[in-house]
Amino acid sequence: MSGMSATVETHHRKIIAGLLFVILFFAAACTFHDTLPICHYLFGCDHGMHPM
Repeated sequence: MSGMSATVETHHRKIIAGLLFVILFFAAACTFHDTLPICHYLFGCDHGMHPM
């Protein structure tokens, strides 16, 4: 356990940046779901995929 906490202490900026990137990536995927259908591929949601 102490090895894991030491790793987190030394790499905390990279961990936080990676988590923020993932959050922003999914927020962008939900916002631009017509051009980035990542939400559809990963989770099967089909908002914006219905024919008019």
